[in-house]
Amino acid sequence: MAIYQTEAVVLGAKNWGDADKMMTFFTKERGLVKAAAFGCRRPRSPLAGGMQMFSHLDLQLSEGRRVDTVRQCLLRHHYKKLSEDLTAMAYGSFVAEFLREFLPEGQPEPKMFELLLQILEAFERRNPRVTALAAVYQLMEFTGLQLRYEHCVHCGKKIEGDAFFAISEGGVLCENCRTASAKPFPAELRHFIIGLRDFDWQQGTMRLSSTLLMTAEQLLLQYLQELLGRPLKSLAFIQQLSMT
Repeated sequence: MAIYQTEAVVLGAKNWGDADKMMTFFTKERGLVKAAAFGCRRPRSPLAGGMQMFSHLDLQLSEGRRVDTVRQCLLRHHYKKLSEDLTAMAYGSFVAEFLREFLPEGQPEPKMFELLLQILEAFERRNPRVTALAAVYQLMEFTGLQLRYEHCVHCGKKIEGDAFFAISEGGVLCENCRTASAKPFPAELRHFIIGLRDFDWQQGTMRLSSTLLMTAEQLLLQYLQELLGRPLKSLAFIQQLSMT
């Protein structure tokens, strides 16, 4: 049974049996990995502290025929706000669910992994709603599912001002290529979404408009629901918080 080491972030944890968990990790070397953490729910387990959502870990796992097994873990970083602040936790769960749903297992994405670490750090100091929205627009770039915002998806013309948009067509459309289902797409909204997609987590500052934020959010959620055929489960958690 082969044993391997990897750097990882916890993206999912489900109780399994009396004392175990079935884990979902995003790893630097192997991409999305599912593994069993046996006994980790026992208070004295050496795995107990690490098998928490959003933990940044060094892992040792053994390969299995059906599922890998966590052997050892070393906690690299604990994100305090993501574990204690319900709003940050809810929006962080939205990002985690997006990755679980749209990433194939076993496909390494080291640049995406480094981006995820920047995003988790951003949750500690930035608005969680804006962080989550920018995060998914950015992470979408690695999935092959990103909608297009800068050039007409039909003719390739560079879009300069107001245009049209259709999810079914894959993004922005110029005046000449607009379809019956395309809706007006103001330049201000287009630039806002591009700003989210290209945001620099290390040095960037963002000018926010509540109207643009809500519209960009609705567009993204509509697209994800069409891809999945259902809304993401984490949205119910976010909705509950907004009602309290």
